[in-house]
Amino acid sequence: MQPVVSTFLRIAGEHGHKVYVHPATLDDFKETSDSVHREQNIAAYAKYPALHEVAVPQHVLDVFPAPRSPNDDRDSRILAALDIGAVHFLVTNDSKLRKRAARLGHESRVLRPDDAAAQLETWHPGAPPPPPSVEALNTYELDASEPIFNSLRATYADFDGWIAKVKAESASRRAWMVRGADGRYEALAIVKMRDSHPVAVGKDAIKLSTFKVADFAAGRRLGELLLKAVLRWAANEYGRPSDMFVEVDASQDRLQEFLTDFGFIQVGVKDQNHPDEQVWLKTLDPPAGSDLEGLPHHIAYGPEAIRAGQPIFVIPIIPKWYEDLFPDAEVFGPSGAVPISGADPEPKAHGNAIKKAYLCRSPTNHIPPGSTLLFYRSQGGLKGDGAVVALGVAERSHKSQDPIETIELSFKRTVYSEEDVADLHNDGSAVLTILFRHDRFIVPPWPVDELRAHSVVTTWPQSVTRVKNPEGIAWVEQQLNAWP
Repeated sequence: MQPVVSTFLRIAGEHGHKVYVHPATLDDFKETSDSVHREQNIAAYAKYPALHEVAVPQHVLDVFPAPRSPNDDRDSRILAALDIGAVHFLVTNDSKLRKRAARLGHESRVLRPDDAAAQLETWHPGAPPPPPSVEALNTYELDASEPIFNSLRATYADFDGWIAKVKAESASRRAWMVRGADGRYEALAIVKMRDSHPVAVGKDAIKLSTFKVADFAAGRRLGELLLKAVLRWAANEYGRPSDMFVEVDASQDRLQEFLTDFGFIQVGVKDQNHPDEQVWLKTLDPPAGSDLEGLPHHIAYGPEAIRAGQPIFVIPIIPKWYEDLFPDAEVFGPSGAVPISGADPEPKAHGNAIKKAYLCRSPTNHIPPGSTLLFYRSQGGLKGDGAVVALGVAERSHKSQDPIETIELSFKRTVYSEEDVADLHNDGSAVLTILFRHDRFIVPPWPVDELRAHSVVTTWPQSVTRVKNPEGIAWVEQQLNAWP
C-alpha cells in the first residue's frame, strides 16, 4: 500500500470517517497477474466494508467510449455509486476515472489520496497545517544539493552542466521557491525569460524550465501557490513575450491535468527525437478579437485576466476568514498594512491555492460563473473602515441548508473546518458556497469612501452586493484593465 494511502486511511479512522470499497475493485484485483500482489490486494480489500451494487444509469455509461472495455465496465459501476450518492467522496489515483467523474459533474467530490489526506488534516482542528510562503531568489543562489533536484539529476544526463548554466544565466532567468519549516525546498519554479517559441517561428516565449513540487509536500496546493507567483510576475513584467511554455514528459498525467486546469494547452512534442516530451503552451495576452466569456477568458489568459461585461459582486469578508483564505496577501486593509512575517503560524493549505471556496450566510441565492468578485475586508466591525483588497472570478455557486451538500461542494478547496461549517448552518441557516479563482490582490486597496465616490456601493457592504450602477461598473472595469 502506498504511504499516502496509509496516511489517508489512518486520518480517516482517527476522526470516524467511514471508508468503503467497491466490488468492482475486487474484480479488478482478481485479475492481477502477480499471485503475491493479488492475494495482498484481496486481503487489504477484505478489511473494509463493501458498497452494494447499484444499476448503472445511461448517463454514466455515456461518459465511456464505445465499445466499453472490461475495465470501463468496472469503472462505470464505481461512478454509479458516486452518482447516486452512496458515498460523499471518491478517492482514487486513476486519472481517467477522475476525468469521467468530472464530466458527470462530480469534480468536487473526487480526490487523490494525498489531497484527501491533506484536506482531512486541515479540516480537523488540532492537525498542524503548513506555513508556506514563496521566496523569489536569484538562480545563482540555488542549492543543487537539495533533495528536490534528485529526480532532475536522474533525468538530465548532464545535470551539473545544466544547473551551472542556470546559475550563470541569472540575469535572464527568474526563480521562486517554497521552503519548508526544516529549510528544505518543497517546491521550485524556474523560468527563462526569453527562449525560442515552440510553435511560432521567429518569435520568443517565456520558458517555464522547471516546475516541481517535492513528493513529501504533495497535497498542499503548493503547485498553485507557485504558479500564482510565476503568473503574477508575468502579469507585471514589462515587455515580456506574450506566451509561456513548458515541456512535460508524457507519463506525467498529474502535471498535465494541472496545466490544463490553468489554461495551458498541448501544442506538440519537443522534436522527433523526443516524442514523449510534450510541449504545453499558455497565452498570456488575449489576441485581438478574443470573445471568450468571463470564466473561460480568465482560465485561458489569467490570472490576472478579467473580462468586461460580467456581473460584479462585492463580497464582505471578516478579517479571520480573509487571512485564512488569502494568507499570501500583500496588504491587509485600507491603511496599507503589510503582514508581519510569521505572525500567523497556522495558515491553511487551501489558502495557497488559486482555486478557492468562500462560505457565507447571505440573502443572495446565486452568483453566475464568470462574475467578478471584489472581496471587501471589513475592519473588525468598524463602519467605513474596510476596503476591497482581493479579486476573484466566480466558477460556481450553490445555496443549501444541508451541511453535507456544503461540504461535498467545498471540501477540496475549503479553509473551513467541520465545526466552522456546522456553525454556519446553525439553526438550519442556508449557506451560500462560492467557488472561485483568485485573480489578484488590489494594491493599494480600494477603501469604502473611494467605492462610494465612484458609485460602486452606496454604503459599507454588510452582505453580498451586486454592483448595478453603470458608473460604478465602468470604474471597476477601468481599474482592472478588463478585456472589452
